[in-house]
Amino acid sequence: MAGITDEQRARAEANKATALARRAAALAAAASIDPEASEHTRGYTYNAMGRQSGATAVATAADSPPLTPVSPRPNTTTVVASERCRRLNFKPCNTANAAGRGASGRYVLLWVQSAQRARHNEALEFAVQRANEHGVPLLAIWGGTAGFPGSSERHLGFIYEGLVELRQTLEATRGIHLLAFAGQPGDVIAAACQGAVECVVDGGYQRILRQWRQRVALEAPCLVSEVESEVVLPMYGPGGGAGRSEPAAATIRPKILSRLVALTAHALEPTLLVRRLPSAAAAVVLLRTATATAATVPGETGGCCGGGGCAMDPFPQLPLWEGVDACLDALDAASGGGVDRSVKRCSDYHVGGEAESHRKLDFFLANLVSRYSRQRNDMALCVQSHLSPHVHYGQISVVYVAHRALAAAAARPSMRRSVDKYLDELVVRRELAINYILTNPHYDQYQGVPRWARKSLAAHASDRRKFVYTLDQFEACATHDPLWNASQRELVVSGKQHNYIRMFWAKKILEWSVGPEEGWRIAIHLNNKFSLDGRDAASYTGVGWCWGLMDRPFPEVPVTGTVRRMSADGMRYKWKEGVASYLQRWGASGGAGGGAGQGIKRSAATATSGTAGVGIRAWAVGAGGAGGGAVGGSGVSGVVVTAPSGPGGSRSAITPQSTPATDPRQRRLEEMFSKRPRMEGGT
Repeated sequence: MAGITDEQRARAEANKATALARRAAALAAAASIDPEASEHTRGYTYNAMGRQSGATAVATAADSPPLTPVSPRPNTTTVVASERCRRLNFKPCNTANAAGRGASGRYVLLWVQSAQRARHNEALEFAVQRANEHGVPLLAIWGGTAGFPGSSERHLGFIYEGLVELRQTLEATRGIHLLAFAGQPGDVIAAACQGAVECVVDGGYQRILRQWRQRVALEAPCLVSEVESEVVLPMYGPGGGAGRSEPAAATIRPKILSRLVALTAHALEPTLLVRRLPSAAAAVVLLRTATATAATVPGETGGCCGGGGCAMDPFPQLPLWEGVDACLDALDAASGGGVDRSVKRCSDYHVGGEAESHRKLDFFLANLVSRYSRQRNDMALCVQSHLSPHVHYGQISVVYVAHRALAAAAARPSMRRSVDKYLDELVVRRELAINYILTNPHYDQYQGVPRWARKSLAAHASDRRKFVYTLDQFEACATHDPLWNASQRELVVSGKQHNYIRMFWAKKILEWSVGPEEGWRIAIHLNNKFSLDGRDAASYTGVGWCWGLMDRPFPEVPVTGTVRRMSADGMRYKWKEGVASYLQRWGASGGAGGGAGQGIKRSAATATSGTAGVGIRAWAVGAGGAGGGAVGGSGVSGVVVTAPSGPGGSRSAITPQSTPATDPRQRRLEEMFSKRPRMEGGT
């Protein structure tokens, strides 16, 4: 075989020298702005994915407002692991060629979808690093529609509470502008990619999220990269779960635990964006200019900022700067009244946003986690983090939560058992659920239930049932069982259920439906409609578990066959005080004693005497004190609920109540929450 010629060797040396010169120029430009540039720029040298030979140097300080140097802190990093990143297509970056000719993108596009947060966001940091490499600004865009299954005022309101805060945080702390548009996400982002150097998107695993990403990757004229920001162990990385179905937690647990400490050892610090835009208006102008196309009619009134002639014209901009209500109204108008207003927001219990999620995490680690392994299933104590809605919408990083939990266990070894159990639920079982929806095409259909369970349930489908209810009766809390009605009422009113009671809730739907398949559809529908963490991978596996998924056969009984059963009598026997307290808070009778927790009081026509609980966040229920009064004593968040009169009964009418706290612990909680800043335009 002939050796390398002198000409080939010289060309290789020249290419190497050119690459080193470009890298040196980029580092020099960054260092002229940030003395700690070596710490903040090393992150975008980790992976050559999508790097093109025509990448330009980082902009100079004159192109951007002054930046404040950030010194690295212990146990932090700016490096996004390469195993979290993958190309969704093999198109080059949209840059001019070496001669300066050809189409050239004007910005790096960050598609905000599954990771709606400013901190500890691998997709955001990777996009910043890529923008610095190309020497262009970064635009963050969110696209949404009212036509998404389960998109109600409750779900959309929670999202917009987070996006309103995210916009403010990114602009104030990072110089990044978030723009939101009404439209199918795939359409919105494909249009925005027309003017992008490249597009970066966070990780998404449900079928529709994968379809959106695949569509954008096909239609975009530039490189599209996905960064797995929502899992601890990357699904598409080495040893990830995308290629092999895991039958149970026992098989995936060793893979995760063997790397858990290494993957969560360092909190992700922000990378400084070198080239920043002065205002959101400038970001809109840049977007419109870069996506200008002859396909649109010049002078046509469009959605971006009123001008015409850009690919973004079909998509009205949502006014994040005006607040949540304005965004809901704008989306409703854009979709022709498509927002489902029947499912109201539950901001008296759970508020969306990154700041709220971090408050919940701080409260949980400081007050509740030490009791988690012993008391998590006691519905009276509510020893939970209440982070599942925020994790579902990416308002807090699971990697960061695990990092904080492990640090808490290291500081207090006595909490190790509880922290291990919490991380098993948060990380192992959640990522088992993600593995399930990636490897089972029927994860959201009854066919996803294991064959042995479907066979057993089919054999008992004709068994006589003591009670049979319709969807409307289930939704209206109109069954014969007070405990089940209370669990449904908690879901309808607060947007969330206690984890242990949710299993009982779904098991009874299986038992009291016309058939097992109809019961599965009812459980999925109610969970997706009312629960803030509905439509999540963990929700599908949670409901599926009640039909035998990731479980084993049990002794055969009527109706449910060999699928595990749960009974109200068994619940009362195991959690006697817990069930009594739960019924006191959420039951239709209103109760007559004190206890921790948020109080549920009947309407004036049927309420017993006494006062409702103190109006603070429901997730602080674990520290509520005992006391007198009709409902909840000195518990939290009393509300008035009009109980249904039957299958077509009236829905919940929620009115916050408030009385002075008497328990010292409760007063401290009220003081803490009274200092919570209100979001601009929020509720």
